[in-house]
Amino acid sequence: MTIELKPEQQRVDLAIQSGAYHDTDEVIATALSMLAEDIEDGVVSEARRNEQRFTLAEVEAELRGFDKVK
Repeated sequence: MTIELKPEQQRVDLAIQSGAYHDTDEVIATALSMLAEDIEDGVVSEARRNEQRFTLAEVEAELRGFDKVK
């Protein structure tokens, strides 16, 4: 299977730089696992679909504020 990521989605290096993950495969596997758990737990609902989403730039800025990435 081939998955095409938008440029802002390709910044998994931030998660790796933070030390939380070893490589891209681990980041993606964890994200998919967390999504599957949310779906199984019923967390993904109408309320969730309407909640605020954050851009990658916003997440990066917050991580920089905590000195988690450079």
